[in-house]
Amino acid sequence: DADADADEPVYTYYFADEGHVDPQEAVMVLRQEAKDQGVSFVSSREERVVELVRDSNNGQVVVGVKTQNTNNGEQKQLLADVVIVAAGSNTSLLVGGGGVPLVHNPSRTYFSAPLSSTTGPILNRTLVDMVSSLYVAQRKDGTIVVGGGAVKFGLSADKKLISSKDEAAAKQLEMANELARQIAPKPIGNAPLTYKREVGSKPMPKDGFPIVGYVEPGLYAAVTHSGMTLSPLIGQLVAAEVKEQVSLCILDEYRPTRFIVVDDEEC
Repeated sequence: DADADADEPVYTYYFADEGHVDPQEAVMVLRQEAKDQGVSFVSSREERVVELVRDSNNGQVVVGVKTQNTNNGEQKQLLADVVIVAAGSNTSLLVGGGGVPLVHNPSRTYFSAPLSSTTGPILNRTLVDMVSSLYVAQRKDGTIVVGGGAVKFGLSADKKLISSKDEAAAKQLEMANELARQIAPKPIGNAPLTYKREVGSKPMPKDGFPIVGYVEPGLYAAVTHSGMTLSPLIGQLVAAEVKEQVSLCILDEYRPTRFIVVDDEEC
């Protein structure tokens, strides 16, 4: 690495098969493909799920959801053969925390301004500090993105975009630039970080592993921290289990039932 200090030892790992995508861009592509396949999306700004619908004549099996219009308060039922909850950090609010226990996992991410098209890409791959878990990546528009590790700690309670004009934010930006510069001095030198975005909580299962499977009859949950990397595979597996009514052994270790405490005396 030409940017590395010759006096300091550098330990790196190169994963030839790995890459990165812009999450927002990827989600929009996936949404459009889903629409092309007949999927309908309802914005949470228009309607929100307020409760599960159960069949009182069939052992309280979940058979749908009840939604409420955010403007006029009108409620309606949406019935389904299976309700699949894939709501990220809000999953436990819909299905109860017992089967889908999540831990509070706030996030802070820093960004540079987009670079001009004449500058060209600075980073072709994501750089990760394997010790601190800090990462540095670059989007297609040239924006440098830095997150994880030390920069995500000490978050404020709000989720607003904070500019570097704020004194506290300016100090955080300075720290983030300093940390990122240790990993990628040239990219950060060309495109210093200028603002940050905070998220109240990212989805993080209690034991760190995906939670996939039936929480109860008619109610299926799918939540994981590694959404962008695992969702293509998990989506296919969930679709197979629900549509074909089968249980795939590859998911056995990730079932919600692993969080159910069994009394030894009853075994």
